Amino acid sequence: MFTRDKPWMPQLAAVACLFLAAKVEETQVPLLLDLQVEESKYVFEAKTIKRMVLLVLSTLQWRMNPVTPICFFDHIIRRLGLKNHLHWEFLKRYSRFMSYVPSILATAIMLHVIKEVEPFSQMEYQNKLLDVIKISEEEVNQCYKLILELSDKVPN
Repeated sequence: MFTRDKPWMPQLAAVACLFLAAKVEETQVPLLLDLQVEESKYVFEAKTIKRMVLLVLSTLQWRMNPVTPICFFDHIIRRLGLKNHLHWEFLKRYSRFMSYVPSILATAIMLHVIKEVEPFSQMEYQNKLLDVIKISEEEVNQCYKLILELSDKVPN
């Protein structure tokens, strides 16, 4: 796309992304100059890389490392020392939900709660939710069925 006019741009973007990854994962972040490959075609100044880093971050809306439920499972499992069948059962059950985007999962959970709290208004709320959020009714229903399936296995 822009590589003909600016052939250096992909390399600059790669260095910026590598720097961001190092900041997220490493305790000792390398110098910007050290992240550039020896004998590469282009060598960038720190201020140029920092501008590209800001462009990448703004494009990502500063969402670099979003916390997910799996982060909490892992943390809790370690804290409680659950390195046994429970650990695998949590991950197995949770992984079935990972195929759904957060809006689908949230809507399905809301419908599950609405059905228990206001069973006579369930369809009205469902229609409103689907209209407001503009998501697939079929996917919400599949996720909702999974919630029902897993909640049936859990004793009340």
